[in-house]
Amino acid sequence: FYINHLETSAVSNYNSLQVSLRLRGFKGFDSTLNYTWSHSIDTASDGQDYVTNASQPDNSHRPDLERANSNFDVRQRLVWNFIYQFPNRGKGRMAKLTDGWQLNGVLTLQAGQPFHVVLFDDYNGTGEYFPRPDLIGDPFAGTSAPDQFLNLAAFRVPCTLDPNGDGSAAACDPTTFHFGSLGRNALRGPDFRNFDFSIFKNTALTEKVTLQFRAEFYNLPNHPNFANPYLPGFAADASWNGIDSVTGQGIDFLPLTVTGDVGIGNPFLGGGGPRNIQFALKLIF
Repeated sequence: FYINHLETSAVSNYNSLQVSLRLRGFKGFDSTLNYTWSHSIDTASDGQDYVTNASQPDNSHRPDLERANSNFDVRQRLVWNFIYQFPNRGKGRMAKLTDGWQLNGVLTLQAGQPFHVVLFDDYNGTGEYFPRPDLIGDPFAGTSAPDQFLNLAAFRVPCTLDPNGDGSAAACDPTTFHFGSLGRNALRGPDFRNFDFSIFKNTALTEKVTLQFRAEFYNLPNHPNFANPYLPGFAADASWNGIDSVTGQGIDFLPLTVTGDVGIGNPFLGGGGPRNIQFALKLIF
């Protein structure tokens, strides 16, 4: 039988370099460039294990071996935003057409977040049922498309299987149980690249009332931004396509299935979805 003991303890460390460059009021141009290099390290990234192995160690006797990149570690992030106000040069009635134009943009570049794969069976004999596998190859070798993001043949169950079995933990030789060599959060998910752009036109109707026309383009280049592979199920499954009963390795590839805006079940405009275009009129008074 198993006895589970819950202990709310962990060690964490965060370091960062943060740089900002601001330009204000230069011939109608305002801009801010922010860059952050950071590294967050801990032995647990959550109070409860809502994300597999976020707080539950693979080896409960050695929680110190869980020291690795935090689940939320983002190594590099760059955000550039700008506003350009075109000079007003119209005269008379033409001013209503030529004046009040403005361009805006936000560029976001961000490195991917860490993750690791698990196996949903008792392959290490601990009774926890989500052990990490052995790493025996390059998980990213020969992959390029989103449906072939991770080569699952690079992972093997942490036990020796009976080749005549079905590939489940029941086919393991119990004398070969061990903790997998794949480290916690040893892999990196896809990066994030996004550019939002907008055009504004302010037209004064009276001294106190302004009509604003807005044309807004979210993810203007229509760049595909996928969520971390452990979404939407909060676990990246090394046995996604089953386990080879002879070699004990994963089969085929783990795909990226959701974008960041819907990966946690809360869809919203931007944050990973396809290009969105909207037009609006706003009355300012």
